[in-house]
Amino acid sequence: MKKLIIVNSQQSIARNDIVEFEKKYHLKLPENYIAFLLKYNGGGVYDYGSEYIQSFNSLKYGTLTLEFMLYNYCIIEDLIDKEYLPIACGYGSNPITLCLKAGEDYGKIIIFYMDTTDDPEIIADSLEELLGVKSIDEL
Repeated sequence: MKKLIIVNSQQSIARNDIVEFEKKYHLKLPENYIAFLLKYNGGGVYDYGSEYIQSFNSLKYGTLTLEFMLYNYCIIEDLIDKEYLPIACGYGSNPITLCLKAGEDYGKIIIFYMDTTDDPEIIADSLEELLGVKSIDEL
């Protein structure tokens, strides 16, 4: 994948904001995703440079926050297990998720197709692969 360019990121957050989110939802976010949130806190993808992603959800601030997406897809509509955190919005309202389920899929990026009967699909083995970088520091 080519390197994605993140634009229009939200207001910065602190590590404490992430800790509060993890405690509230009983989740443990991978360090690479925490680094991404601290650097960008969500944002658009320049020129829709990804075949999957239109924008990344923010932890707080903005309209499509992680809490809103988690609540919407995992709690209210019960479409996705809570161990799949909707980190980005794809085309056709397909949520792009970060697998938080313990085991070999932890940290993988999975798309859930809401407009078809297709099964969820692993689209990247890591956040770095999805972003087209070797390290979050490269962004």
